[in-house]
Amino acid sequence: MSMFPGMDLTKMDPPTLTLLGAACCVMLSMHFTVQLVSQHLFYWKNPKEQKAILIIVLMPPLYAITSFAGLLDIKGSKTFFTCLESVKECYEALVIAKFLALMYSYLNISISKNIVPDEIKGRVLHHSFPVSLFLVSFLHPSIHLQNI
Repeated sequence: MSMFPGMDLTKMDPPTLTLLGAACCVMLSMHFTVQLVSQHLFYWKNPKEQKAILIIVLMPPLYAITSFAGLLDIKGSKTFFTCLESVKECYEALVIAKFLALMYSYLNISISKNIVPDEIKGRVLHHSFPVSLFLVSFLHPSIHLQNI
């Protein structure tokens, strides 16, 4: 018994099957996003933090719709995909900024007051391997990395 009556998925060509799978993923993404957004709006307790969360939560459907539009091969879909891709890139920058602001809010760090938490005042911050290679020249201007 097929989940889609009258539709034999085994006899479907790969491009159509891919579009069907992508459409299902878009619908799932939309479903879970609407569910999360409605829950946040219903339990509106911390407006500043929840506004940032809503902006972050709206990112997956935008990715899903953009990817689905990229799979379409109809007249004007290339232009529509390019436009959606531009919107996605701009929205991604907003989401990164909101995520950083949300983390600052959770950690009780103020950007405008330039307050450093007491826990990290005066501590030496050790960075992981790739970052430490680039920070050496900034921390100690007399040290220059040799070209290999």
